[in-house]
Amino acid sequence: MLDKSLIRKTKLNWLTVLIICLLSITIIVFLGIKSNDEIQNIVEKQFSERQLLLSKQISAGMREFLNEKTTIIEVMALHISDASSDVTLTEFKNVYNKTDGIYVFEFLNESGVVTIGYPEENTPFGYDLYKFDRPGDSETERILVDTFEWVRDRKETNITRPVRLLEGGLGAFIWTPVYKGDEFKGVILAIITVSDISNKFMRNYDSPWEIHLVDDRGAMLYHAYKNNKDLEYLDALNSTDPLLQYIFQDQINGREGTGYYFEGNGSEKKLIAYSPIVWRNQNFSISVVSPASEINALINSVYEKQGLFVGVAIGFIVLGSFSIVILLSRWNKSLELEVARKTSELNESNKLLQDANKRLKELDKSKSDFLSMVSHELKTPLTAMKVSSEFLLEDDSKLVTRKELIQIIIKNIDRLTRLVNDLLDISMIESGELRFSKEIVDLHDIIDIAVGTVKNQYEKKELNITTDIPKNLSKINADKDRIVQVFVNVLSNALRFTPEGGNVEIRACEFEECIEVHVKDDGVGIPPDKIDKIFDKFYRINTTSTRSHNGAGLGLAITRGIMEGHGGSIRAQSTPAKGSVFILTFNKNFSDF
Repeated sequence: MLDKSLIRKTKLNWLTVLIICLLSITIIVFLGIKSNDEIQNIVEKQFSERQLLLSKQISAGMREFLNEKTTIIEVMALHISDASSDVTLTEFKNVYNKTDGIYVFEFLNESGVVTIGYPEENTPFGYDLYKFDRPGDSETERILVDTFEWVRDRKETNITRPVRLLEGGLGAFIWTPVYKGDEFKGVILAIITVSDISNKFMRNYDSPWEIHLVDDRGAMLYHAYKNNKDLEYLDALNSTDPLLQYIFQDQINGREGTGYYFEGNGSEKKLIAYSPIVWRNQNFSISVVSPASEINALINSVYEKQGLFVGVAIGFIVLGSFSIVILLSRWNKSLELEVARKTSELNESNKLLQDANKRLKELDKSKSDFLSMVSHELKTPLTAMKVSSEFLLEDDSKLVTRKELIQIIIKNIDRLTRLVNDLLDISMIESGELRFSKEIVDLHDIIDIAVGTVKNQYEKKELNITTDIPKNLSKINADKDRIVQVFVNVLSNALRFTPEGGNVEIRACEFEECIEVHVKDDGVGIPPDKIDKIFDKFYRINTTSTRSHNGAGLGLAITRGIMEGHGGSIRAQSTPAKGSVFILTFNKNFSDF
């Protein structure tokens, strides 16, 4: 019984594997068949893009060639505006021999008669536009006469569509007027034959490809394999397919694109790509046509590779153990989950490390800035005090000298006291322990006190301080001493960086919810990239014009802390070499009083 059960389970397992294998094979074959159409479309699209690239290359080359010739003729018209017949003929010869693609240069005088030309064998000397009649070609004569008069009257270059030449073939006529001042001297007529253009741009490609040149009237100017030029485009291609009608409209409207149509009785599919050629007042379209069968070789090579892939896949499925595939899939899935989890943890750890490293760098910079500032700000006054004290120890010091030395010591003690006070203030601001004794205060009094405090500073530099404070300016709820400190810091900063004889202006204006006080100087100004850093502690601008000014770099940081502690703000505007404006904003809300 056990053996039968084992055999039954084994058969069931094999049957399960067989069913799964057959199902997999069926799916692969189905997907292979389904992908055939997609491959056909992809290859056809890539082939059409290749055709479009070729048509663009041909159209770009022709456009550059034709516009270059037109420009040369216009420049030549300027050169011969006051030239004799011999000079004009020499100019024609030089240009003709140095450039290619020009069938003939002719000069028509003001009456429309050909008087000069080169090469002479291509020149109809004595040809009169107004008297010569082409047998059976009155339309061409009318076009030539109309164009001559248009060029004469408009003083502009004009190009006629390709017409039949007297010698046979098609040619485009470039008409450029020649004026001496306002006097009409005649017209330079240059002819470029369609055969020269086709030989240069459209005859060096593989035989399965057809190159067509069409004008905006729908006339076929060139066909790579047919001699039916100047016929209607649709007649020349021998097709009544509506798809070609649509493509034809695109071409004569100057658009580029790709498409396909069916030729003759609809049995042969053709792929086409077309690009416009804009030549001054003329528009043409170049098209590249190839049979759709040309891409079969490409598709067959893809099918061969696809068939090989299908065969290998089927062999792998049949020979391999489907159960192992399932186990590997499960193992891969668990491994991917584990890798994703570890990657997420690693990214999170990296982010924490980056944040910690950034914070450590900031702390290290703050420590370095603090040590640098303290060492500088302490060393200078201590040195002065030490030297003064050593002089005082000498018995032969005069009374006047001793007083001066004592004043130096007191001055540096005051400097150290201000530094210590600033350090205490910035420490309390950063820890949130700075307290304010608020009361209703008048900004007039505060500004007067601040100006008086810095009096020695601005008088020493012969600076001019002006104030413009409205008499009815509202009072504010603030710590008077701290607000005085704010104005003293801002004014000291303005006076420090303002050259001797400069001006400092204090102006106040009141709004509905706040009062703004502007402190403006005409000092050295602040570089734009430093304007946002000046309120950072220990920050001092290091430029040639500011390097000589001392300071711990704490004044503006303390000022911002006091202003923000009062619910206000401070900001700066500056133009280098023209001065700065510090704007103090005070909140008029008395709810905290």
